[in-house]
Amino acid sequence: MSNRIRNLSFSFVITILSTNAFAQMGTGRVVGSARDTQGDPIAGARVVANGEGKTFEAVTDENGSWAIIGFKSATYEFTVSADGFNPQAYTQAIKTRGRNPRMDFVLDEKVVTKNEGSLFGEANEFYAQGNYGEALKIYERELANDPTMYQVNLMIGNVHREMEEYDQAIGAFQKVLDEEPMHTGALVSVGDILVTQQKLDDAIVYFEKAIDQTTDELIPFNVAEIYFNKGNATKAIDYYKIATERKPDWADGHLKLAYAFLNTGDMEGATAAFEKVVEVDPDSPQGQIAQGALTALK
Repeated sequence: MSNRIRNLSFSFVITILSTNAFAQMGTGRVVGSARDTQGDPIAGARVVANGEGKTFEAVTDENGSWAIIGFKSATYEFTVSADGFNPQAYTQAIKTRGRNPRMDFVLDEKVVTKNEGSLFGEANEFYAQGNYGEALKIYERELANDPTMYQVNLMIGNVHREMEEYDQAIGAFQKVLDEEPMHTGALVSVGDILVTQQKLDDAIVYFEKAIDQTTDELIPFNVAEIYFNKGNATKAIDYYKIATERKPDWADGHLKLAYAFLNTGDMEGATAAFEKVVEVDPDSPQGQIAQGALTALK
C-alpha cells in the first residue's frame, strides 16, 4: 500500500475519534458511594441495578466508592445492602449519553436510634425523587445540629450540583477536603463539576489526586480524555494505560489508547491496542472500528 493511501486511512480513524471521544465520556455509567450516617465509607456494600431485563452489580471499595458501566436509557431500580445496615432501594432514570446523577447512599445501621436513621433516609428519598430543596433542608439542619458531621457536605454538594448551583456545590465538597484532603468522592465530584464548566486544567488537578486513592478505572480514563482533547496525546497515553490495566477487558479504553498512539505516530502501539479491542470484544461497535483500523494499517 502506498504512503498516500496509508495516510488517508489514518486520517479516517482520527476523524472518528474527534467526533466521538469526549462526547462519550460518562456514557451509560453511574458512579456513587455508600456511607453510614456518620459519613464513614462502607466497604463491601453490594449495589444492584435492575432494568431493561438486565441486572448490574458492583461492590464498594475501601473508600465506599462504586461504579457501574453499560446502561441503556431507561429507569432502573437500585438496591444497596451491607452487613449491619438496613438495605435501601431507589428508582432512578439513567441515560446513555451525558452525565448521570451520582448515587451516594447513606445507610442506617440496624441499631441506630430511631430519629437519626429516619432523617437521613427521608433526605435520601427526597434526593432520589429529585426533590432537592427538601433534601437540602434536612441535610443542612442536621449539619447545623452537629457540625462535626462534616461528611454531610458530600450530600449537600450533590444537591447543589443537581440544581446546577456549581459554586455552592464546590464549596460544600471543599469543606470535606478541608478535613480530608485526599477524600476520593469529594475530589472526583469537584473534578466532574469543573469539567462541566470547561475548566479542564483545574479538573485535572483534582482527578490526578484521586487516581491513587482508588482502583476505579474511570478516574484515569477521564484524565486521559481531558489530556487528549487538550492535544496532549502523550500524557493521555499514560492515563489510558492505567485505565486499561485496571480494567483489561474494557474495549472502549483500549480503543481510546489506540487513537492516542495514532496521534503520536506510534503505529506499533496503535496496532497492539486495536488488536486488544478485537480480542476483548470483537462484535461490539468498538471491535468493528478496531478491525477496520487494523485493515487500514496493513
